[in-house]
Amino acid sequence: MLLGCQKQRPVAFLERSRFNSLRKTERIDRAMEEKVPRLRQDIDIIPTSYQGEKAFLVKDLLGLIPQPILLRGEALRVIGLMDGTRRIRDIQFELMRLHGGIIVRTEDVEDLISQLDRVFLLDSLNYRQRKQKIMEEYTYCQIREAALAGKAYPEKPAQLNPYIQSILERGDERPEGLEGKQVLALVAPHIDLEVGKKIYANAYRILEGSSPKKVLLLGTGHNLSESHFSLTTKDFVTPLGRVCTDRDWITRLKEGCPPGFISPYDIDHKNEHSLEFQILFLQYMLGNDFKLLPVLCGSFHQALSHFSRAAEIPGMSGFISGLRHFLKDDDGPALIVAGVDFSHIGPKFGHREPAISLLLEAKQHDRSLLEAISRGDGRSFWSLIQKQNNRFNVCGFSTLALLLDLLPDRTGYVLGYDFWMEEATRSAVSYAALAFTLD
Repeated sequence: MLLGCQKQRPVAFLERSRFNSLRKTERIDRAMEEKVPRLRQDIDIIPTSYQGEKAFLVKDLLGLIPQPILLRGEALRVIGLMDGTRRIRDIQFELMRLHGGIIVRTEDVEDLISQLDRVFLLDSLNYRQRKQKIMEEYTYCQIREAALAGKAYPEKPAQLNPYIQSILERGDERPEGLEGKQVLALVAPHIDLEVGKKIYANAYRILEGSSPKKVLLLGTGHNLSESHFSLTTKDFVTPLGRVCTDRDWITRLKEGCPPGFISPYDIDHKNEHSLEFQILFLQYMLGNDFKLLPVLCGSFHQALSHFSRAAEIPGMSGFISGLRHFLKDDDGPALIVAGVDFSHIGPKFGHREPAISLLLEAKQHDRSLLEAISRGDGRSFWSLIQKQNNRFNVCGFSTLALLLDLLPDRTGYVLGYDFWMEEATRSAVSYAALAFTLD
């Protein structure tokens, strides 16, 4: 039912347990009346297959689950029934119905749920207590260590420098109209480096000759769900060195926002790749002497139908004003970098249809979004997402909406666009690069 796997070789297999028949009846009856917690909402669930069977691969950016876990067999049926409203007895009866009346023992259902809880897959008291402890412990760390060194890119500078150079060599020539202009803002992908090489190159080659003293780095907070933003005062360390975060400005931003607008914890930065990949290229192009203001953007989906742009969200105007003051401070020229991807389509991202069936629509949607971004038209960009109710899962929606309100009506240049097809999951992701200049 449950398989924990590392790479291609399983390292642990959790079988359906044979229960102790002497378990106390009182304990079972009590458990039967308690509502079963739902599956966690902050984990990455990827449809896949194992030995010809349908399965889900579960990854956890929070780090409670150190290695990916494979769910298959009866576990898939059970998690499909765990919506937070059902009790064990409800799940048991539904499983019996799905099995054509075959008896499903209460103990089997209870044990499987216990297994899921032990490995921190459920939104339970066990998970929440452990998460709280991790968040509090991480708060006291002084640096944000590289989470993906040795995994997504080389961990030694002697290999990393030529690796980044090899990526940059894949880029196209600088587009006409950008010659001699100072880059004010850059939109770059956060997709896997190997996948997005050319678009990364088109984005960061544009910084040749630039020397900003401070960088406002915006990224997608993939696990950030309870606040609009997450900030961190930690310095970022990669194999290329240490970049200092502007702690004073982060403190000022937090003090100027209403409670809950910015997360009180910075755990969302710990394993987030949308900023880490950008910092690598920034270090390579600029060195380590710039001041960093790192911002992870949460989902604006709940605000989507109520407003027409990001600045209208309560508390947002003060936050945007604070970011503008940071950019206009007297410390020297500033640069904004937004690490985003665009459409996410196919079963991996919640669609019933395979990506190939949605590809033409998604590309057209992306083109419309890029046109609106290029015009600096935040209202049109928001409206395009709103009309589709973000059907194509543009994960950079909130980040780009914020960027457009920071740079209203400023013309941008599309530097590249592409799609990656993941055949194993019949899914796809699009990504792009754009530049905005000071002139």
